[in-house]
Amino acid sequence: MTALVVALAPDETGLLTLDEWDALRSRRRVLFERSDHPLVARLEEAGVDVAVGDDPLGEDEAAVMEPGSPRLLELARAGIRISIGPASPPDPVSAARGAPIARRAAAATADLATVMARLRSSDGCPWDREQSHESLRVHLIEEAHEVLEAIDKGQFGEELEDELGDVLLQVAFHAQLASEDGRFDLAGVADRIVAKLLRRHPHVFGDVEVSGAGEVVRNWEALKSEEKERAGPFEGIPGSLPALLTAYKVQKRAAQVGFEPDAREARTNLLASLDRAGSSASGDDLGESLFWLVAVARAAGVDPEGALLRAITKFRARYE
Repeated sequence: MTALVVALAPDETGLLTLDEWDALRSRRRVLFERSDHPLVARLEEAGVDVAVGDDPLGEDEAAVMEPGSPRLLELARAGIRISIGPASPPDPVSAARGAPIARRAAAATADLATVMARLRSSDGCPWDREQSHESLRVHLIEEAHEVLEAIDKGQFGEELEDELGDVLLQVAFHAQLASEDGRFDLAGVADRIVAKLLRRHPHVFGDVEVSGAGEVVRNWEALKSEEKERAGPFEGIPGSLPALLTAYKVQKRAAQVGFEPDAREARTNLLASLDRAGSSASGDDLGESLFWLVAVARAAGVDPEGALLRAITKFRARYE
């Protein structure tokens, strides 16, 4: 029997799983960081030897710690198993990092799935029952743009929290629609993205070494291409993206096959195309200027779509 740490705040006792309870009851001794934790009395009533302190953990012992305890990460780095409720973390360090939010996130996500199931049911909401993936399309676009607007306005508190909730609602709505005919559900959506994050971060969850963020991006794109079996570097770029964002994505993909102009080269090509555009009757040279402006932004590490939106917001503010 190996040592175990259960990350559980005093006000999260109701989120303890049955497996965790059984595991704690089976230990020779359970250590606590604080004597007023509700589980102290519960375990004593169950006949478990309980102690308070920071003694080293024996193989047949367990500890109950605050999710934000500094010692939690120390034990995780030592290879001690960390339990954080129903979650299945890939390793102890991930469990320790996720401990402060894991139980509450699991409960809140379950609440969201429950409410959506009711709204779509025969005794739910008539409007919600009428919706389809197609009818919800415009709402997903609108909610995503409202998130961007909150970010551009620097509204990083309740406003951003509220707008992100609206986007999460759209995810839950589409997942509920899919669950009704057995395609997938919200749990499946979460499982898929977790599996994808694990696959595409071998430098975190595997033994791959990287030199920096640039190599992380290149590895991500390479792994993505393998997973999707793309015929070419530009396959899979959505046709509905705005032109500026499309140019950014195309250039990002083209970097995989050698297109990576530095800031000087990008500016030189931008100025040359602007000169041609000034004496041209067509918009081709102007389009090329916009393309190279995106390259200038990429070389500077700037998101051109976001930069333009911020500039538009400032411009509007001067005239409103």
